[in-house]
Amino acid sequence: MRYIVNFQIKIKDDGISNETIRSSYTISEKDSEKYNLLNINNVEDWFTSFFKQTPLDHFIDTEKISKKAHFEMKIGRITNAISGEYKTF
Repeated sequence: MRYIVNFQIKIKDDGISNETIRSSYTISEKDSEKYNLLNINNVEDWFTSFFKQTPLDHFIDTEKISKKAHFEMKIGRITNAISGEYKTF
């Protein structure tokens, strides 16, 4: 394990309810080499793009979320699990 990305997803269901789900995503050493993630800034850019291109159910359980719901993702912290270096947002 190389990087841990802590993030939150705000679910907006037609303006009626606002729910925040906190989760994390782990990037392995192999993937960090594959995607050339040399520092935390590279990880931030890569994860933001990866999140937009990947179905939401890859990150959280979407069974109870309405198909009409809109959501936005915000990264809270990225940690390099090997060196202990981190950045908060």
